Amino acid sequence: MLGDDADNDKTRRPEGMRRLEIEPFSHGLVRIPALDFFGPHAASSNGQYHLIWQDRNPEGTIGGHRYEGHGTWSLLTDSGALLAKGRLERPQDGHVADDGTFILSDWMFGDGLKARLLAFGVDGRKLLEREFSANMASSGLSDDGRFAICQTANAPGSPDSCRYFLLDLEKGEEITSWEQETGWADGYEFDSVNERIYLSKEGKDRVAYGFDGKMVDREGWQRTRIAAGDLGVIRSVLEGVGHSLTHDLRTAIFAGLDVVAESDDIWSQAKALRLRGEMHEQAGEVDEAIASYEQALAIDPQVGVSRRLGKLQRSTSPVSKKARTAKVSRFEKQAERLGIEHEVVMLEQGLNKEWRMQPSGAMTAVEVAALEHYRAEGWEGVAAEGGLILTLIKAASFKPLADRNADTFVEALYAQNVAFVEDRFDPARMIDCISKSTRSQIEANWRVIAATAGDTPAFYPAVRREHVLGLYESLGTRRLAQIAEIFATAPYDLRAGWPDLTLWKETTVRFIEVKAPGDSMHAKQARLISTLLLPLGFDVALAEIRPL
Repeated sequence: MLGDDADNDKTRRPEGMRRLEIEPFSHGLVRIPALDFFGPHAASSNGQYHLIWQDRNPEGTIGGHRYEGHGTWSLLTDSGALLAKGRLERPQDGHVADDGTFILSDWMFGDGLKARLLAFGVDGRKLLEREFSANMASSGLSDDGRFAICQTANAPGSPDSCRYFLLDLEKGEEITSWEQETGWADGYEFDSVNERIYLSKEGKDRVAYGFDGKMVDREGWQRTRIAAGDLGVIRSVLEGVGHSLTHDLRTAIFAGLDVVAESDDIWSQAKALRLRGEMHEQAGEVDEAIASYEQALAIDPQVGVSRRLGKLQRSTSPVSKKARTAKVSRFEKQAERLGIEHEVVMLEQGLNKEWRMQPSGAMTAVEVAALEHYRAEGWEGVAAEGGLILTLIKAASFKPLADRNADTFVEALYAQNVAFVEDRFDPARMIDCISKSTRSQIEANWRVIAATAGDTPAFYPAVRREHVLGLYESLGTRRLAQIAEIFATAPYDLRAGWPDLTLWKETTVRFIEVKAPGDSMHAKQARLISTLLLPLGFDVALAEIRPL
């Protein structure tokens, strides 16, 4: 759409005005004292033009998501002369070219997925307006002011969802658009002469597209992404070649999957093993496929290959008629893959996922009912997942624990993810403190931890004083320090996934993951068990709950 903006106000450049003083801040924000302005800003590459905008009404009383109160924009010269100004509903993500042409995204009033891109000339005349039925993710402008590009976010059911749109500002029209095959871009570079645009993303190679929307050297880009272990590209390539997978491409894909397998992302590891298994299965390499699927399920029990694995295993294991009638539960299979015990606990089932051990007892959560079962066998314990062990690690890590750290998560302390320097402690020193800790130290620090919530830590209401002291006495300082040493390698990853029950009896400590019908193991649980508990030799079991 072409047209003039009635809200523009053009003025002549004042003579003798000094260069505009701009004080930069983070996230693209600037302060311009002469204009009493603080907000987002964009400058042309030649430094001659400056674009500023505000996503709020001029009075500053309404900003962000709203239903009224237009925001403002202004185009300035390097000396501070105001060339044009105007209003948009919610102006965002401005860019200005070397000739003063500029673009702005308008996130628009109200709810729903929508946005528009607008382009203006140096005099504020509107050159183009394109509305989208999707939110705007990012945009870019060529230095010569001839072309613009924008990227839309996910909008299910919309033809504008997850696409790049290339626009000719001189003609005031859209040139082409294409799907976001390469993912989200952080920046754009234009080659107007050769009609190419380069999409860049931090940590990845640039990708070139022609002005016809076609990727330049797609095969080269695919090879690069496969070598980097890009699972999305690998799967797309596999779907494209079908049964005509060449030896060289197969080798390259396996090498890319090896890269993923060595990463720290457990979900990606499981997906890579699944892809490897699918490739082996398609090639008729059943044993290799089974091995890959089993490894994938050991990492992430929900990776989605359980039935396929079972089918392959049945096809390679002739069994007697009697053996075929014996059923093995999926929980037993999961326990076997993880290398932990499988136990069946019989409980009475009630309504709303509640259970109880004794007919005369009250219905409660399945973990609490299972705890009563183990208590009847002589165990002490608590149903608090990682709340107990994390609280104990915190209590043993300091001598003494400062009141200011009473409610600070232990993972934040070990990761040094805190606001003040005085709260950044050396993890090695905290672990050493654990190895030398005493019962009196634990008791004193427990009082600090529980002070803000009464008898329990603020974030773990099931944990009590007797639980902390009981587990401490059973574990001992050496094993507690060993747990903390592994925990310190990835505090935020290893804070989650702890088994539901922590049990102790004299010097024996057990960890029990409770699974009721319909439950399943999760990747974080599998990782915690295989990364921390099993390497330290702890007794770990999966308790499968079955109704009486």
